[in-house]
Amino acid sequence: MGLAGCAEEPPPPAEAEGVVTYDGKAIDTGIVSFTAPDGTSTGGAAVTDGKYHLDPEAGLRPGKYRVAIRWAKKIGEKNPNAGYGQSPDVIVQGLPEKYNTESVLTADLQSGPNTVDFKLEK
Repeated sequence: MGLAGCAEEPPPPAEAEGVVTYDGKAIDTGIVSFTAPDGTSTGGAAVTDGKYHLDPEAGLRPGKYRVAIRWAKKIGEKNPNAGYGQSPDVIVQGLPEKYNTESVLTADLQSGPNTVDFKLEK
């Protein structure tokens, strides 16, 4: 004879959107990545004209996340060796490591919509 039980449904996923600025100016193109401390939940969103939106379809569970931001900064030079399908613009990482590879940024996401702005300083 089987037992019927009530399984608790997981909370709705988190959704995040916001603005990313560096030294008071919106970054034009980049990526915002969210990673749970245990690595089990990750998601990312493109930054365009300083704004990002992480859809709930990314499946992020509510909770605390380490946030890493990368800025594909054009420096005004052209790459003469750019091949087919590559950007002719020279692009560098425009943010210090403390905002990406060694990020000190965090976010606490709740179920449903969240607004998380990142006002980064030099």
